[in-house]
Amino acid sequence: MDIIKNYYFSGKNVSLYEHQKKSIDEIDEGRSVLVSVPTASGKSLIAYYAIIRAAKQGLKSMYICPLKALAREKFDELRAIGKGMFTVALSVGDLDAGTDIINRFDVIVCTSEKADSLMHHNPDYFNDIAVLVLDEIHNIGDQTRGPTLEILCTTARIVNPDIQIIALSATLQNAPQIGEWLNATVVRSDFRPVPLKKFVIFRDKLMDDEFQQIDSLKKDIYELIRKILYDGGQVLLFLNTRKRAEKFAMDISEQMDERMFPSSIDIISEDGDRNAEVVNRIAKKGVAFHHAGLNTRIRTFVEENFKSGRIKVITSTPTLAAGINLPARAVIIRDLTRFSDGYSSYISNMEIEQMLGRAGRPKYDDHGEAYIYCPSQGAIDKVKDLFENGVEPVVSAMGKEKIVRFNTLALISNHFCTTLDSLYTFFDSTLYASQNGKGTLKDYVDQVTGYLENYGFIETKGQILKAEKLGTITANLYIDPETAKIIVDMFEENEEEMSVARILYNICKTPDIFTLFVNRDDYESLSAFFDEISESPEDEDDMAAGKTAMLLLDWINEVPIYEIEEKYSVGSGDIESRKSSAEWIVMAASRLAAEFRRELSYPLDVLSLRLKEGVRDDIMSLISIPGVGRVRARRLYENGFKKPSDIAKSTVQNIAILRGFSKTLAENIIKSAKTMGDSSE
Repeated sequence: MDIIKNYYFSGKNVSLYEHQKKSIDEIDEGRSVLVSVPTASGKSLIAYYAIIRAAKQGLKSMYICPLKALAREKFDELRAIGKGMFTVALSVGDLDAGTDIINRFDVIVCTSEKADSLMHHNPDYFNDIAVLVLDEIHNIGDQTRGPTLEILCTTARIVNPDIQIIALSATLQNAPQIGEWLNATVVRSDFRPVPLKKFVIFRDKLMDDEFQQIDSLKKDIYELIRKILYDGGQVLLFLNTRKRAEKFAMDISEQMDERMFPSSIDIISEDGDRNAEVVNRIAKKGVAFHHAGLNTRIRTFVEENFKSGRIKVITSTPTLAAGINLPARAVIIRDLTRFSDGYSSYISNMEIEQMLGRAGRPKYDDHGEAYIYCPSQGAIDKVKDLFENGVEPVVSAMGKEKIVRFNTLALISNHFCTTLDSLYTFFDSTLYASQNGKGTLKDYVDQVTGYLENYGFIETKGQILKAEKLGTITANLYIDPETAKIIVDMFEENEEEMSVARILYNICKTPDIFTLFVNRDDYESLSAFFDEISESPEDEDDMAAGKTAMLLLDWINEVPIYEIEEKYSVGSGDIESRKSSAEWIVMAASRLAAEFRRELSYPLDVLSLRLKEGVRDDIMSLISIPGVGRVRARRLYENGFKKPSDIAKSTVQNIAILRGFSKTLAENIIKSAKTMGDSSE
């Protein structure tokens, strides 16, 4: 405990909160705990105590986070705490990587997807884990990430019944139910070290959390923001669309006086990215926007400058509230609704509560302020429901055939389940079965085992289920069996028919690719695309796959980012996520080809690299030089530098005169090119 106090409180003799004391007592007794307390109330300290306790006994721990950014944050903290006492690894990379990391480090920090992929290779590794920390456990109900976390917990508890689980959440209505499933003692508290004041804005009235008017608010939102900033606070403003977040940020920046922000701010490189250009401009006035359409570089820039205080206001979609530790003095929820399938509906109480939880900065604020805009009586009723009834219960999202299919193959492939009965038993141990009753996933199990056998992923010998070569490779690649089926079916085509466009279309038809939304305006260009690849789309899913393939084609043909953004109505973050997913699936296709269509393996490897870098194949060797990306590589090529050896023979002056190349950069790339020789050509 002294180690943690030194880290958190600079060695001061500070008393722990009651929920921390109770949790630590349970941990000392060897019991699992589920801690449900508000944001910024010291949940991490409890997890770190359990990890240190295990390390002192020579035991290993795993800390699972929902997001890569949060995992990096926890990795930095644990590395600082454990210096000289235990080793820490951050594992958020390739999902088919091996499990040696568990052997080499005392503490592994990772996302649930990465942890699940490690256990796909060998679930018995859970026998080596003494403490399993599940941060943001309420995400087990998330439609996308939840099932992965649920399968991970189920596997861990079956393999190692003695594993100590530390589950953490700020918003968990049905904590007793989740705690019972985890066999964990539930520790709950409403205590917040930084008290939260909640306000409701209805028309021109400022009301408290009992809906009593306390002031008139005839002035606009900008005046409210200015007041918070003049008082030394920062603001998170949540809106329901990317465009609204961007517009409000630009409008707010026009209301701000640059003299309020004397600190200089580093400029982010733009590289033809419209969002980077706008963020650079408005950040000088202490304002930025944040949403999933931004690439990682811009999001990191915004987050780091907000944490340092150089950015004072962030306008954001609700994604910012879903895990990143970015508190502010004040949170303003401007929109309570979102559009989906052409309809407007209220967001969940859980989402609102997560946004409210960002108000109040520990060590900086004596209170947090949360303002909720209510444009109608319906919105007032929504907020009343939140204040009176709290958040919705967390419900398992396991009940889908796709999810059962993916996990059934993994369980058979790693020999964890070798019979139908063992599969039934496994799925009866999930949260879904706990909430819906044993046997409720049996029909799905029967359907997917039939599917897997029909398409050559598994074989049945009497009662025994065994993975075929296709099934083992698919499970190790951490892809959906349906993805593997689409790829293997593609291998049946003639090589002459297999253009890059056609390959990308097939890749985008797989369930592992999140496709773009199709508008009426897309029909003409899509018709030309399908004529080019000699395909006839059967439904909207095929159209969406076609549009996504068109975007990827533009990316690898070096169309400027700003043109892709405009053409497809996307942000650079959307491009980044699609090309990363496609790169992964094409790489998986290459590995499948190595077994089932060998001559396609190398071309698919090349395509995967092109997707990673966004280039045509004629400059592949140039992008392998550190500091040379798609734009600089093309500029070098067009000026006669066709390969690294051409650069190695050049002078600094000949390269530094090119646009985008400084003298220092020219020196560095010449030095790198000389060490590469001809090996990359």
